[in-house]
Amino acid sequence: MSTDDFLHRLHRGFSVVLTLAVILLIAFFGLAIHYWLGWPDWIRTYGSVGFVVAALLFWFLPRPHRRFARSGVVLVLAGLAIAYGLKTPVEQDWVPLHERRVAAEFDGSLVRVANFRDAIHTTGEPAVPRRGARVLDLDRLESAELILQPFGRSAATEHVMLSFRFDDGQHVAVSMEARRTSWESFDVLAGFFRHDQIYPVIGTERDLLWKRLARDPPFEMYFYPLQATPEALREYLRRILAFADSLNANPQFYSTITDSCMTTLIKLAPEVFDAVPWTDYRRWVPGYSLGLLQEIGLVSQAVAAEELAERSRLRPGIRSPQEFPDDASWSAYLRQ
Repeated sequence: MSTDDFLHRLHRGFSVVLTLAVILLIAFFGLAIHYWLGWPDWIRTYGSVGFVVAALLFWFLPRPHRRFARSGVVLVLAGLAIAYGLKTPVEQDWVPLHERRVAAEFDGSLVRVANFRDAIHTTGEPAVPRRGARVLDLDRLESAELILQPFGRSAATEHVMLSFRFDDGQHVAVSMEARRTSWESFDVLAGFFRHDQIYPVIGTERDLLWKRLARDPPFEMYFYPLQATPEALREYLRRILAFADSLNANPQFYSTITDSCMTTLIKLAPEVFDAVPWTDYRRWVPGYSLGLLQEIGLVSQAVAAEELAERSRLRPGIRSPQEFPDDASWSAYLRQ
């Protein structure tokens, strides 16, 4: 092969790769425009499709104007990339359960948590929001559990929560959620395009857990005790509360991949997960996480993951927390 032939093929290969990359970017930013809250609705609705069509037409414009047209497409994509990087969350009309954010004030081992949630959930009826202040003494934290809650057939459709137990039997439940404007619809694809805000919920188990059990049919749940020292768990809960408080001044986007119900909790425990390669799919997909958690020693390795899951499944027929005098009593009943 002559040098000219080699350079020609190299140039042709580069052109093909560049064109594929541009097509992917055009598709990405077309969807990003559709999910770009803060822009007028007509731009989001019609501009996304119009942008994709126009950008593709200009990119494949015949000669002699192709080079100029392609330069324009690249400049527009670069401008969108800069705007996308500078994009910030916008306020919306949130559902009542997501209206207020948690705030935390630290004083040594004591943490005063404002907007600590304790909503009432009744099957077939709207939730009744209840919030208040709760003072937590982290020195009295004894243990914690990881709670997995499947809500679909895919391994990716599984929600991750935590529950921290204090020495008086009280539990503090933690759930990292996408802040909602409606319970009727949720677009999973939006989580890839900086559309939703991440919303930490800190509250009672009779709120966060019964919310998922007061359905017809109820969601399944799996409870896995975390194998960590009380000191490590106290520091972990402190980080979670500090993160939740920081969002009052600096809201962040929820991301289906990097800032989800699971990956956000992983980021707050870097010492545990730093040794797990980023290429390990189990750190990104909750439905496959149990084997990983066993490998790094966070949950019991005494039995295989399948048997552990079967042993850890919450029994059916759980009674309503309204039948119990307090949250601690219901939490104890859950674990009988």
